[in-house]
Amino acid sequence: MLTDTDGLFEALRALELPRGEYVVCGSAALYVRGLRPRMGDLDVLARGAAWRRALTIGTPQPTVSGYGRRVLHPTAAIEIVDRWTPGWSTDRLIEEADRIDGIPFMRLGDVWRWKNEARRPKDLPDIAAINRLHRAWTGPPATCG
Repeated sequence: MLTDTDGLFEALRALELPRGEYVVCGSAALYVRGLRPRMGDLDVLARGAAWRRALTIGTPQPTVSGYGRRVLHPTAAIEIVDRWTPGWSTDRLIEEADRIDGIPFMRLGDVWRWKNEARRPKDLPDIAAINRLHRAWTGPPATCG
């Protein structure tokens, strides 16, 4: 079972968001794949019933980017948003999510593309980690001796 020292996955599970109506985006998708030693928070993209559930735990407010709305979990570092950044399909991100231990996570290629488009200083180590994994998977085949 997925765990973290801050109990974020446990807090997310306790929300009982409906399956197929949300996806965990951003750096947590790297953490669960062992590409990051820790994560600071969970960024959750929700639609439909999952967004309505989020509205029961807090008052929606504008996102930092000004694109969409967010609800902050009252006790855990979880931010639930009703859309991702411009140009990203909420439906596609949710429907194509990778399920890891029952939790849907943004596909790694999407994380790479999103972070590469943003290219904030904090994204650069994550981009490098994904690139290293990509090279490991696509490098020359090992020979059997």
